[in-house]
Amino acid sequence: MTTLEVVVVLITGDSAAAHSFGGFEFRSLAVPSRGSAEIAVWTVDVPEGGDGTPHRASKEEVFYVLSGSVTIQGQTASAGDAIVVPPNTELALTGGPARVLVATSVGIQGTLADGQTITPPWSL
Repeated sequence: MTTLEVVVVLITGDSAAAHSFGGFEFRSLAVPSRGSAEIAVWTVDVPEGGDGTPHRASKEEVFYVLSGSVTIQGQTASAGDAIVVPPNTELALTGGPARVLVATSVGIQGTLADGQTITPPWSL
């Protein structure tokens, strides 16, 4: 019988890499560069009156509101609420101020309204 070594990775919030895009602040938590192989998790700080860039994500995303409130596709969520967005659904995150935890699958890509495809740096 072989023994598998289990490696547990602690990622502290203050060590999370920060990225800014369109006035929003993203902090990478569980992403491939931090040791995650399948799930990508980050926070996004939405400024007051935040009006995110419309885009379509290639993977399902779950937005869990930690504080404040945000709106996606006409659905407004407050602290403790979650919004599930299927893949390839156009969305824009609006509202704020708020902090939102986002969970998705590794390898996510976004397609902007002009057709440009990006791999969000906070997901790597």
